[in-house]
Amino acid sequence: MNVPKLRFKEFTDEWSTKRICDVATVTGGGTPSTDNSKYWNGDIQWFTPSEIGKTKYISNSSRTITKDGLKNSSAKLLPIGTILLSSRATIGEASILTNVASTNQGFQSLIVDEKYNNEFIFYLKNKFQKEMLIKAFGSTFLEISKSNIENIKIILPTLNEQNKIANFLSLLDKKIELQTKKIEDLKLYKLCLKNRVFNESGMLRYKLNNLCCCKASNINLLDIEFDNGKFPIYGATGEIKKISTFQFSDNYIAIVKDGASVGKTIICDGNSSIIATMSAIIPNKIPIYYFNELIENINFSKYIVGSGIPHIYFKDYSTETVKIHNRPRMKLIDSIFYDLSRKITYEEDKLKKLFQLKKGLMQNMFV
Repeated sequence: MNVPKLRFKEFTDEWSTKRICDVATVTGGGTPSTDNSKYWNGDIQWFTPSEIGKTKYISNSSRTITKDGLKNSSAKLLPIGTILLSSRATIGEASILTNVASTNQGFQSLIVDEKYNNEFIFYLKNKFQKEMLIKAFGSTFLEISKSNIENIKIILPTLNEQNKIANFLSLLDKKIELQTKKIEDLKLYKLCLKNRVFNESGMLRYKLNNLCCCKASNINLLDIEFDNGKFPIYGATGEIKKISTFQFSDNYIAIVKDGASVGKTIICDGNSSIIATMSAIIPNKIPIYYFNELIENINFSKYIVGSGIPHIYFKDYSTETVKIHNRPRMKLIDSIFYDLSRKITYEEDKLKKLFQLKKGLMQNMFV
């Protein structure tokens, strides 16, 4: 039977197979004449594919067009509730319009029939996006045609079940949104606090190399492929795995010295290791969370060298002059940033679990 693995107990009907053109009008975007500047900066939102997919709902674009500009293009004015669906270069990204708008030629948007729930179709997009990618064509960039989208088959429940599923997932999305905002607020508070405490009067000036030492690593990923143990080893994104030995017994700051994330720092507990693209900055009797905030104040971009892969070297940035507090003040600030960092990590773990929950539900609530 066409029924999902997980559903609300009051529903027992089998889901039915339809094509996208049965439930929505597929509408392409267009390109106005770029020769006439008066077509731009009007009252109508004008979306490009790079602007959608980051949030469920979207209302404002980075560019607007005039009514005359819209008339001189093949694009149409799309109503509120339209699912903006990218069909060129980036395939299958989607957001729901909360404002009337139009789009460029990188879209085949869905104006969903009122007999169906447009939010349910939005969530169902995760099921038919793979088919969109399979049917896409092009050598310079991928593109999928209007007719190919129209003929994609989808499996739908009754409208009542669509409404129930869409409302449930919307509540989960709202919880994710609020949790994300909570983390952003905590990080902003931490940044404001750091800017304040590290610009207090009476601080002492030192060269960085008088406050710490730097140690390198020669461990590559291939070296630890088959090494398993209880001691963590860190890379640019955090802990990679656990291995049988460790390099550093004391707490330290791991800093990315090679690659795109150059200058990024990670607080590492003792009895751990780092891979060769990182360096270990070991403070001299300075609390580790305080020292991390101190290091993050350095503008590492001015020390980057290398035309291909960017690098930073301790011998260059170690001469940076930094300001530090006296010992009692330093310990107090360290305690505050320790608590804040732990709180942020806790909230980020909650957000990660919400995303995992949503992923599991999406896999099991649809046919």
